[in-house]
Amino acid sequence: MSDRPASPPIRIGEAEWIVMREVPDRPAGLVKYFAPSGAPAYFRCVTWAPRSEDRRLIGRFATLAEAERAVPGGRRSAAPATPGSADAWEHGQVPWDAAPRRSDRYA
Repeated sequence: MSDRPASPPIRIGEAEWIVMREVPDRPAGLVKYFAPSGAPAYFRCVTWAPRSEDRRLIGRFATLAEAERAVPGGRRSAAPATPGSADAWEHGQVPWDAAPRRSDRYA
């Protein structure tokens, strides 16, 4: 891993950011803000992949900063881990209910 500090998220849309890590020409994660009616707002964070269906959920977070910190560093691929592998949590292949989340929006 590099000793450089992580770059801040880069805004690419009204409510969407990419997160860069050690590979300078490929994002490591994608964060999108959701504010569903009648439910708490949250930032959904996924691993980066060119095709949406290849992205893996990292979690839902109360703040953009929490979502950014959850994106793995290093030269990890967005390719799926094999089911049941010890690395499944790192690649976001966990059931939705097991993903880290916070309901306290202002913490």
